[in-house]
Amino acid sequence: MRSVKSFFSVLLILSLASQELKAQGAQWISENHRIQYQKFAWKFVASSNFEVYYLDKNEPLAKASLSYLESDFVRVTELLSYSPVQKIKIFLYPNHETWLQSNGGISLANAKEVEEQNLAKFRIEIPFKDNLGTFKQELTKQVVRVYLQDLLYGGSVRDVLQNSLLLSVSDWYVLGMAAYIASGDTPEMRRFTYQIISENKIRKLPLAKGKEAELLGQSIWAYIAATYGKQSIGNILNLTRIIRSEQSSVASTIRKPFAKFLKDWFDYYLNDAKQLEVNSQKIFAQESFVPAQSTLLSYRLSPDGLHEVWVSDESGRYSVNFHTVGAKKTHVILQSGLKDVNRLSTGKGPLLSWFGTNQLAVLFSDRGYSWIKLFQVDKSGALKGEDKKKVANLSYLDMEMSKNGAKMLVRVLEKGQVDVGIYDLKRNRLNPVTKDAFDEKEAHLLPDNRVIYLTDRYIDSLPAPVAPFTSAFVWNPDEPENPTRLFSTSGTVSNFQFRSDSIAYFLHAQSQGNRLIRYSLADSTFQQLSIRSVSWDNFEISPTGISSKEKAILEDKVQRFSWNSLDEMNTSGWIPTIEDPVLAKTLEVVPTETTSDLAKKSRRARLDRQQSIRLKKEPSKLIGPLDYENSLVMNSSEGQFSSDPIRGLGYGYELKANDLLENHLFKAGVFLTANLRNTDIWGEYSYLANKLDWKFRYDRKVLGQDTESESQKIRHNRFALSATYPFSLLSRITFTGSYATNRLFSQFSLSNREEYAGYAGTSVNYVFDNTVPMMENIRTGMRLSVLAEVNKEVMNEGDFVRLGIDARYYKKLTNSFFLATRFSASHQVGSRTQASMLGGVDNWLINQQETRTQDSPLGLANLAQRDVFMSHFIAPLRGFALNKLSGNSHLLLNVELRMPVRSLISMESSSLLNTVQLVGFTDVGTAWSGSSPFAKSNGFNTNVYGGNMNPFRATVTDYRNPFLVGYGFGARATIFGYFVKFDYAFGIENKEVKSPMTYLSLGYDF
Repeated sequence: MRSVKSFFSVLLILSLASQELKAQGAQWISENHRIQYQKFAWKFVASSNFEVYYLDKNEPLAKASLSYLESDFVRVTELLSYSPVQKIKIFLYPNHETWLQSNGGISLANAKEVEEQNLAKFRIEIPFKDNLGTFKQELTKQVVRVYLQDLLYGGSVRDVLQNSLLLSVSDWYVLGMAAYIASGDTPEMRRFTYQIISENKIRKLPLAKGKEAELLGQSIWAYIAATYGKQSIGNILNLTRIIRSEQSSVASTIRKPFAKFLKDWFDYYLNDAKQLEVNSQKIFAQESFVPAQSTLLSYRLSPDGLHEVWVSDESGRYSVNFHTVGAKKTHVILQSGLKDVNRLSTGKGPLLSWFGTNQLAVLFSDRGYSWIKLFQVDKSGALKGEDKKKVANLSYLDMEMSKNGAKMLVRVLEKGQVDVGIYDLKRNRLNPVTKDAFDEKEAHLLPDNRVIYLTDRYIDSLPAPVAPFTSAFVWNPDEPENPTRLFSTSGTVSNFQFRSDSIAYFLHAQSQGNRLIRYSLADSTFQQLSIRSVSWDNFEISPTGISSKEKAILEDKVQRFSWNSLDEMNTSGWIPTIEDPVLAKTLEVVPTETTSDLAKKSRRARLDRQQSIRLKKEPSKLIGPLDYENSLVMNSSEGQFSSDPIRGLGYGYELKANDLLENHLFKAGVFLTANLRNTDIWGEYSYLANKLDWKFRYDRKVLGQDTESESQKIRHNRFALSATYPFSLLSRITFTGSYATNRLFSQFSLSNREEYAGYAGTSVNYVFDNTVPMMENIRTGMRLSVLAEVNKEVMNEGDFVRLGIDARYYKKLTNSFFLATRFSASHQVGSRTQASMLGGVDNWLINQQETRTQDSPLGLANLAQRDVFMSHFIAPLRGFALNKLSGNSHLLLNVELRMPVRSLISMESSSLLNTVQLVGFTDVGTAWSGSSPFAKSNGFNTNVYGGNMNPFRATVTDYRNPFLVGYGFGARATIFGYFVKFDYAFGIENKEVKSPMTYLSLGYDF
């Protein structure tokens, strides 16, 4: 929550500045844009506790999701001991590519803020992925996270403010609880705990982040549920909100010190790891291959075992990688998708399949369409591609090519359900293999045109078996309506691979991870190999052996095993087993009834009463489907202190509103200073539903100044209409037309002439930004902004043309040091050029202005010039005051070395200490008028003395070094929601080191 508040304060400070000041400020304005390739027609269905929004033909999926959520609602709320008072709005997308086109969270800065905003607003955006079982688990996980956010931080406004400041819950606590409630005790979690315990790589709980924190927390909550009963979860959760300590709440509930609890947790999974080592055999691979990417998607090995391909994901931008076994180099053969660093990418990317004689097919989405591209490995081992071909625009989940490449077997999400079909590439037509509501998880082509597929279909008798459950069926084109069942078993079966026509291998998910099973189709017998395959995600068969893609804790690697070593391994009989749901319930831990159990029954009765009341209010229960109607909602309202370089310290307030889809964004704000005379008012509307984004903005600024002999007021009004065309999510070009008026008049005498000017202008701005946030105020990557603008005065004669560039590069040197560099320059020509004023820092709370003898927009007698609001403040140049130099051109170079303190601390620390950063910096810059800073008359080396009442007037020109240099050190931290910066700097002017200056400012660095 602190990072969100500090971000909004920076955003407000910058948005209250003029458009010209935005372009030159050190703090970058991130304007997110999405690329829409198609029109979205939204509808929704609703129930007592949820509203599900969906697109086009996905009504069956929406209704099935709604039914599942309502059926799971009682279980989830009972585990949490929580009763929600607000409906959750869920936006379903048929695939990852469609989700990337949506505008959800577009007004926010990064994925973390989008996530926090969605949690606070009871909103979920989720694309369909892989299969219905995985999708439902992810849906439950997101619902639980929303409920946890509301339970821990929700309530009245006072509760939200108090809890956000006093309660800080670690990732393992929230992510782990959501994962456990959604999936329970999973093989993936057991595999992870086995690896970190056997390799002694257990990270301290508060330091774990992301997927590591989720699996670590899931194992802890699974242990608590198994040992102390599931009711303990709700007790711990509610106690955490009361005493505001996650570890103390666990210790108090189970009546055991937290350190002793962690020791018992470790011993519990250590015994599990020892049992696995006894029951399995570790063999060493012939070869290990660790690619540069930590995650491999869709790993595939060529039929001859000499080449391998996989997909890597960089924030939604997918790359297909080709590698010859034994070679050192890896080649990228195809890229697709849109890189969006402001979203957490969870897509699968292009689908890969080898066929024929070392031919490769890649099925991918690009620019709103589905394409297939074929490659051939030539005699030299190089991969040569053909032209891509458009195929039917379906939501493809898996793909396997036939041997001749004429057809492909696919799994698709069609009309809300997952089905298997054969796609004819010549006729561009899909012929269905299955047309039912069951969840087909995998499918493969057999040599005789039959199809084997894995599904959760069960046809024997009721009751249905315990989920997860897998059946293997064979579909025959001669009897399409009568598939033959090979076997059924509890648990998940995956990665069905054929060694020969009669021998197949597959992975079966057991309690401790995946185990390798050999299946003889001739006599329908199964053998479980003793190889320790718990870390296998999938494997590929070749003539020489098996290549397995394994998880080494959280990183993927490829291991190669020969058939000789595998065939010599011990085996044991494996029998497909159906788990009886009635028996499974009787095996659950039933602790002795205590006072807490009576309280649990009371809560259960209360939940039932509240549910019945809700259903009475909505007797129809299911509402819809109805068309989505635009309705504005207040997104946020933020008030922040800020410092204007002209008018000093003030207070700004900003309001944001948008529709649910965020196609229409409204912003408005006001800025007030202490005397209430210097005010800003602004408003902005953006329309983002199409690929071309439109924005209209109005700014009004007022500056009132008084001296002993004069009082004047300046009013600035500006209207601007912008159109932005994104080339990608990383680059865009913006065209802006504007009209600005500046009016200066005296408040003492009406006889004084009023000054008025009107400027009609146009500008073109190209922006490239591929930076990735690492932590607050620290990122990696590059940013570039190139600006060209023309302004012409319509009331009087005069115009000016301005060119500007702002380039920034951020690099991670080590885990503790980050380098940030920035180069900024501008040049103006024309008769009405506006000054660039160099010196100081942005948002300097107690700013100092340089006393100048040259004319500048700030004036010589504390009375600013008419066009002061069209000037540019160039910062940072530390070691000097504001307006140290001014001119119609400038150059500025900034270099900073940033060090987050928390990267040096291995133990748990306070939330304030976690935000502290230390920096060392150097700034070099100059501003001048004319052709060059080294010219004889350049605007800053000429000073005028005397004049006015003094009968003597002298013009003095000195030839000094035009560049100013500042260097020093500083510290940054988030304090009460503000990102506060302190700098201590020395300035060097004409080879002379000046006295040090201190700067206290708000907002992020460049």
